[in-house]
Amino acid sequence: MALDLLHALHENSGLYLYRVRDRLGLAPNPPEEVQLTLSRHKPVLLRALEEGERVEAAVLLRNPHRLLALLAHALGVESALWLTLYGEGDPRRYLVPPGNTTPYLAWAARNLPRPRRLHLGPTTGEWAVDWWEGWEVGLEARAGGTRYLLFLPALEAQAWLEAAGKGLVLHEVSVWRPGEAPRPLLPAAA
Repeated sequence: MALDLLHALHENSGLYLYRVRDRLGLAPNPPEEVQLTLSRHKPVLLRALEEGERVEAAVLLRNPHRLLALLAHALGVESALWLTLYGEGDPRRYLVPPGNTTPYLAWAARNLPRPRRLHLGPTTGEWAVDWWEGWEVGLEARAGGTRYLLFLPALEAQAWLEAAGKGLVLHEVSVWRPGEAPRPLLPAAA
């Protein structure tokens, strides 16, 4: 579950992660429970870091482009991605070619203005990540064959759950607020 990874990073926001080939380094050495969580997500973390890069966990969480790169790898990047940036003026949509997710989003983090909202999803429609500036709640849900990871203000999260509950069959809904452990709202479908 992606929210477990985010919770571990948030609770250890001063932790530095670095990548050297297929090795994931952590400094300082986190508690054993955190090491176990991060080791379960090692392939995801390696793909979300550029070679030789050293990044503080807080930066991965605070920077929306870097957060979306991490989440894209957690959800499985197997096709091209649509990245939609909402800022000043009309939304801008970009096609991110397969294999370039982390470098492209790291470049965007360094060179594009900070958006007020970002939406990322594969061209296949298997999943979607939506991030809003000032988000308070992380939702992870499966509905209608699509996995959603949403980072919304609390009122928007509640409205999304209500609307999705009326129009879709929701499964595996979990909620996370920074500072609290993720908790399930709905179990997986039997």
